[in-house]
Amino acid sequence: MAGQGLIAVVGAGLAGLAAATRLRGLGHPVVVIEVDPEFSDQDLSTEADRLTFTGLPAWQKLFFDTGADLTSVLAERGLEVRPAPPAKHRLADGRTIELPTDRLGQLDAITAALGEDAATAWNELLGRLAEVSRVVSYLGQDHPFSRTSLTAPEQHSLQVKYSLADLAAALPSVELGEIVLNLAAWLGQRPQWLPAWQAYRFAVEGEQGRWRLVDAAGQPQPPSALTHALISRLRELGGEMHLGEEVLEIRSGPRLSTTAGSLSPAAVISTVSPFTHADLTHERADQKLTRQLWASPSGGPMWRGWRTLLDLPKLEPSLPRVVVASAWSPGGPDAWTQVLTGKLAADHLAADLGPIKQAR
Repeated sequence: MAGQGLIAVVGAGLAGLAAATRLRGLGHPVVVIEVDPEFSDQDLSTEADRLTFTGLPAWQKLFFDTGADLTSVLAERGLEVRPAPPAKHRLADGRTIELPTDRLGQLDAITAALGEDAATAWNELLGRLAEVSRVVSYLGQDHPFSRTSLTAPEQHSLQVKYSLADLAAALPSVELGEIVLNLAAWLGQRPQWLPAWQAYRFAVEGEQGRWRLVDAAGQPQPPSALTHALISRLRELGGEMHLGEEVLEIRSGPRLSTTAGSLSPAAVISTVSPFTHADLTHERADQKLTRQLWASPSGGPMWRGWRTLLDLPKLEPSLPRVVVASAWSPGGPDAWTQVLTGKLAADHLAADLGPIKQAR
């Protein structure tokens, strides 16, 4: 039975680890094949201080779906999740504005620093971005994205003709514009190319919080500890990890060629970049994608306008039962969005392969 077959995950990227853990929670046999024999830490933060992270609910849901409680898992490692301190935004004039996560706290801080008019403008912006956040979550994080799935109302909500630089320039306060432009710097993007709707992250922070991990002494720890907890959970569930093994080819079937031999899994999840993926599949459709994409220094795509969204690889770009899930997916490159992208890929394959047949 196809549903009983092995699912191979190419690359131990965050999306791949999330997908593998999700699939093991559903009972599917999984092997993660990673070329790096030591598998170095992954930086999960898009914050300037690199010690905070967003999207905690995505992590909690992933562990919960596999029968574990994230708080308990971290406690076993001597770690605890706590609210992060206010984000510091340094302005061009040398001042620093500290914005807490909660909306009222942000408005109070902006009122004190920039006045009531600026606070009103920020409040209106967060209101618009909350709607944008709902659209973005549907387009690639909670549901597969396709070129035909972006409706006219959704394009209107995303304000696809405007860049982040346009959004910053339209704000009544230069200082608010600087705060918005900081997002481009964190993401390693050019504000004149980055779509304005990418500012939805400000709304996500307000809705889901910004967090950090601390040890028993209260000292902040890198968010990469979440990755290690995820790997441990995957292994507890019986998932395999083949470190130091390189995938050389992905062909129809699907069939994998690796430095350890050949493999004919029931399905494949590729978490490598579109460029590497195209080299592995030799498929014209995959190779065509690479001619339309540019790499960002911080990982994932370099945005060149909102239409970059249409150029990103979709869930199943060429070969049947070979899906892709990575920082290059429409869900986005943030750590928590990669977790959702991985879950989306896992659920897609689980539905395609059918339920696991229980032994009598």
